[in-house]
Amino acid sequence: MIPDKEKLGAVELFPMKIKSHFRLCATILSILALLCLLCPKPAQAQKALAKQLYNRATMAYETGNYKQALTLFRQMMQASQTGKYSDRDIAAGYLGLAETLRSMGIYEEAEEKFKVAREHSEKLKLGKNFLLSRILNDLGALCLDMGRFEEAEKYWQESEKISGDFSYYPINNLVRMYIFWGKSDEARKHLSKALEIASQRKFQHTLAVPYAQFNQAMLYTLTGNYPQAEEQYKASLDELAAQVGKDHLYYTMVKSGLAKLYCKESRFNEAESTLQDVLKSCRDGLGDDHPSVSLCMVELGDVLCDLGKYQEAEKLIEKSIELDRKIYNTDDNIFIARARHCLGKVKRQDGRYDEAADLIARSLATTKKSLGTQHLETALILRDLARVYIDQGKFKEAEESLNEARQIVDSQTGPDHPDRAELARDLGFLYMREDRLGQAEPQFKTALELSRRVLGENHAVTADSARDLGELYLKQKQYDQAVFYLKNALAIDESLYGKDAPQVAADLMSLAGALKAQDNTEESAKLLSRANGITSKLAGSNAQLPTIDVPINFDSSRDRPVREKWALAIGISSFADPSINLKFAAKDATDFRNFLVSKEKFKPENVRLLTDEKATRQNIIDTLGDKWLGANVQKDDLVVVYVSSHGSGSQQDAGGVNFLVAHDTDKNSLLATGIPMQWLTKMIQEQVKSDRVVLILDVCHSGAAASGGKALSRIMGMTPTELTIGSGQMVLCSSLAEQVSWESKNYENSVFTRRLMEALRVNQDRTTLLEAYRKLKDLVEGEVLRDRANLQTPVLWNKDWVGKDPALAIETVPRAAD
Repeated sequence: MIPDKEKLGAVELFPMKIKSHFRLCATILSILALLCLLCPKPAQAQKALAKQLYNRATMAYETGNYKQALTLFRQMMQASQTGKYSDRDIAAGYLGLAETLRSMGIYEEAEEKFKVAREHSEKLKLGKNFLLSRILNDLGALCLDMGRFEEAEKYWQESEKISGDFSYYPINNLVRMYIFWGKSDEARKHLSKALEIASQRKFQHTLAVPYAQFNQAMLYTLTGNYPQAEEQYKASLDELAAQVGKDHLYYTMVKSGLAKLYCKESRFNEAESTLQDVLKSCRDGLGDDHPSVSLCMVELGDVLCDLGKYQEAEKLIEKSIELDRKIYNTDDNIFIARARHCLGKVKRQDGRYDEAADLIARSLATTKKSLGTQHLETALILRDLARVYIDQGKFKEAEESLNEARQIVDSQTGPDHPDRAELARDLGFLYMREDRLGQAEPQFKTALELSRRVLGENHAVTADSARDLGELYLKQKQYDQAVFYLKNALAIDESLYGKDAPQVAADLMSLAGALKAQDNTEESAKLLSRANGITSKLAGSNAQLPTIDVPINFDSSRDRPVREKWALAIGISSFADPSINLKFAAKDATDFRNFLVSKEKFKPENVRLLTDEKATRQNIIDTLGDKWLGANVQKDDLVVVYVSSHGSGSQQDAGGVNFLVAHDTDKNSLLATGIPMQWLTKMIQEQVKSDRVVLILDVCHSGAAASGGKALSRIMGMTPTELTIGSGQMVLCSSLAEQVSWESKNYENSVFTRRLMEALRVNQDRTTLLEAYRKLKDLVEGEVLRDRANLQTPVLWNKDWVGKDPALAIETVPRAAD
């Protein structure tokens, strides 16, 4: 029988386990069958047993029953020791055993068996190149799994030399490896070879074509050319549909790559739909208990997390962990570690930091044991663990984790690897957060240099990196440097989006601020005028911004010391009605609560947090009233109430009232189940005895609908200053009427909340609310213009505030009677 070489060489066509790993079975079985006819009876019986074991092992592997496959392959190899078998038979058996071990994440033993298979294959005279090239190919894949790039390179280069017409397999494997390694030049060089082979007539209907297209898509993705990447992914899918059909695993693997591209572009709904199709294909073709099904569940769970569907994501990932336990008969392997890592990210985005830290730390321990302390996957987990530490305010631990991750990336990757820039920016922002501006500078410079080299001078990421440096120098009061880099960002955005684009307006506003700091008021005014000309054409520009400068109604003559400080933080991401779930609202509230305690000197016991199912309508009312705030707050206290949730448009059947949406609110019955905004301020005035209450609303009170916004429906809203607020109340709202309050594209918070925490530290502990507001307005408007091409203008107003402009970090002074 002539072997199907086209399929045999395809072991590592794509970076997932594939159903056809053991097409080699046909060749081996035919050899064994022939030997059975020629050998004496005892040998014939022994070989028949080996044949049966091999067949059963192969079938078990292909159906994802790795435990059974491993047992059968071991029995086969044990049986082969009692009879005389050819080197070809032994090499093929060890190859099957090694591939099963690799698929189970048992890498050390797999490598040992691969090397035994290689020793026997090298003894062959006829057909040597075919079997040996296959073994070398798989050894390269094993080394890539373990992050040993140099060894993988060596094996695939050896395989390329002896593969003949099928050299496009190791060549394409090398392309993929160089992409993961961060060696763009080598990746392009080998991709050119792969594309040249694919263009030849004799390869036009082989897997050389879709594999090269797949690699080209990945390289385009690496360099930020997403439209071209999408085109190549779809071309690869069309070719695979014609060659192997849409139900084949090759097709689903490329489709998973397309879903990852959609995630990079924040096209999460398309990514979810694509992965749902992949999961269905895997289940239909392989059954519910196949490892590829578990892998797809984790990928889909990650996308559901990005969509804010935390409950769905959590259930799906937990199901994948249970399936992996069944498949691998352990609670501690690399596949379960990956699922735990993903589950930890879900918990983090929902504001459950302790659970997130525990899951990610467990994942890290297993990954270090399975892949080693210097593997890139170890670095990835360390980075995500650092982000949890930052959320928890554990900046020292975060810095240690980021530096450990960076050491791994620097030692293991080429100069063009994207993780180098990402870790540099993470460290830069961490140092900025801690006001270690001198240490942030080299980090941002590293990110900018890499972006310029890999993506080019005229790329959006390059503009972002230049802007980071500009903002840093502005904080350092190095205005010449700030102006230089902000002008660089402006020039890039003008070339990318046009001179009248919202992104350009944001750059103009930032640059105007830097020029004003240089006392170049004339040029600053010109830039602001140009920016206003752009923003006046955007939706929401007609909303009227109340003046904050004269007067703000602070009565410094009646200022009194603050006896005590209290805060209630409310955030709802997961609602009883999952159709209205938000991504970061619970995390926003959790982060703001932690910020008040760690930075603004609020006592932990004086800050109460209500998130998700704890933030019911009745519980919110009770906590504001006599069950907590109303029962504890006294006249000389300072009170902060923070809410991150949906806001509704004004309801005609309720006299034009806007509503806050609680966990158990029925969106179709807001009058009966929502919390009226106008009533909220009145209730606080009546229940909370203090005349110094700051109400912070991170909601859309216009109800303007948008993906990524906090609103229920597109209903005309009201001007926020029409809220009836009481004496001594100050209200800070995230947006004006007819505007959307946006969640960020770049970090796991709303734009308003993240920037509010930053603005409240602009003058450290001395920062007043008015000072913070002026900075907050610029930060929010600039970011939303850049990322959403929209306007979002926070607004601050008050009524008869008793005392001077308050600083939230003010020290409390207990009265003598206390």
